Amino acid sequence: MSCSSEPPVADKVPVMALDVLQRFRVVFRSAQQHSANIEAQLGVSGAQAWVLAELHEAGPLRAGELAARLAIKPATLSNMLGRLVTAGLVTRVRSEQDLRVVQVALSEQGAELIGKVAVAPRGWLPEALARLSGGQLRQLADGLDDLLAVMGVSDRQAANKPLPFTE
Repeated sequence: MSCSSEPPVADKVPVMALDVLQRFRVVFRSAQQHSANIEAQLGVSGAQAWVLAELHEAGPLRAGELAARLAIKPATLSNMLGRLVTAGLVTRVRSEQDLRVVQVALSEQGAELIGKVAVAPRGWLPEALARLSGGQLRQLADGLDDLLAVMGVSDRQAANKPLPFTE
């Protein structure tokens, strides 16, 4: 039997904080499950499916434009595009308007694959966030900023990379 007078960790953390922690777990596990469903259905990661969905919706795009639509760094996109080109799902093509510009486009195989998807290929979390009102998004962003400040997180580079389970 322990003689320590220290209360268990759960007693030190306010109940509301534990409730919020559990909500984070639900959000991330749900997003992880959605990504697993996409991968099982399409054979590509959730992030790769989002690339295909954006190209399906917009048509050929420059890599920088596509990276902006996905809210990721161009270097991160470049790695994903390499895998998608190798898989035959996207191609790099010269713009008809300006031959100096290279665009990324769906291949026939990529268009066929994304046409079969039964779940939102953009990802469950981005789609859910898009359904919140501007006020709700501001409140959530402010709360997350407060959390990051308390955690001492100042390096925001992780914001420009897909979640590990979606890559």
